[in-house]
Amino acid sequence: MIKEWVIDHKRDIVLFLLIFLISSLSFGLGYLVNREFNHAPIVIEKCSD
Repeated sequence: MIKEWVIDHKRDIVLFLLIFLISSLSFGLGYLVNREFNHAPIVIEKCSD
């Protein structure tokens, strides 16, 4: 029963896995690139008059 369902929906399963892997790879690469360009935080001080 499950085997038949997998055979019937093989194209959808492969497409889902492909999209999932590409988005995971994109997220991971973006995370790594952001860590390399980590700058000091911007500090806003209250101006006293």
